[in-house]
Amino acid sequence: MFLELICFLCGAGLAISGSLTFWPVRNWWDFYIPLVLYMAGWIASIALIFIMELLASLGVKKTPYNKVSGWARFWFNDGLRFIINHAHIWTKVTGAEKVPQKQKFVLVCNHRSKFDNFIITNEFMNRDIAFITKKENNKIPIAGRMYNGLCYISVDRDDKIQSFEAFKRASTLLANNTVAIGVFPEGKRQCEKTIGEFHEGPFNIAIHSKVPLVVATVKNTDLVHKRWPLKATSVKLDIIACLNYEDYSGETAKALADRVHQMMEEHLQAM
Repeated sequence: MFLELICFLCGAGLAISGSLTFWPVRNWWDFYIPLVLYMAGWIASIALIFIMELLASLGVKKTPYNKVSGWARFWFNDGLRFIINHAHIWTKVTGAEKVPQKQKFVLVCNHRSKFDNFIITNEFMNRDIAFITKKENNKIPIAGRMYNGLCYISVDRDDKIQSFEAFKRASTLLANNTVAIGVFPEGKRQCEKTIGEFHEGPFNIAIHSKVPLVVATVKNTDLVHKRWPLKATSVKLDIIACLNYEDYSGETAKALADRVHQMMEEHLQAM
């Protein structure tokens, strides 16, 4: 990975050069010197990486893209790997073979943490999953611009007309086989262990577009910020079903939402 390599080279370079020049190792008990220099180089490299990502994000337009930007994909995905590795997240994925290889789809998942879409995107980088996200996320430094290049769709949850336009755009992207669409149908992160009530919008997208509906669950992402940096977090991402259009044709969005909600609850309770 490009960013990981930068960290290693900065740390190793400072450890070796510093030990030979301005802070030389003269005795065996000076073994700590290369370690301190290596950590200093690593910290400096993180600042460098932030600057690189910031400059890279300036190469992405603020306006929505109609196809995924290769530039945004490279920098965003490499940044994701860097964040996940340094957050000490170990992801176990089951059911990955159920995700369609060629056809685009709608993926729905329960929502526990800001890491949820990071985990899903990292595990399915070659599928180009664009998430429907709240408009406030467009203001996030670096990521906000990258989202545009990745065809993410921002939604103003208080504006029904704008929400309709967002879902319409999602249907267009699916019809053009541009990206898969990822949605958290609860609409917001849930602090409780149970799954919140589902909005019907994501299921309307699948019904209207007649694409496969991938049902996933994620567990333990809400523990990452509590355990970092001293403990690693084992996260489970399960693809529990892939419903082809024929499997839900004729169902209303409400009925489909209730059905998927029950599937997720039963799966999480059985874990």
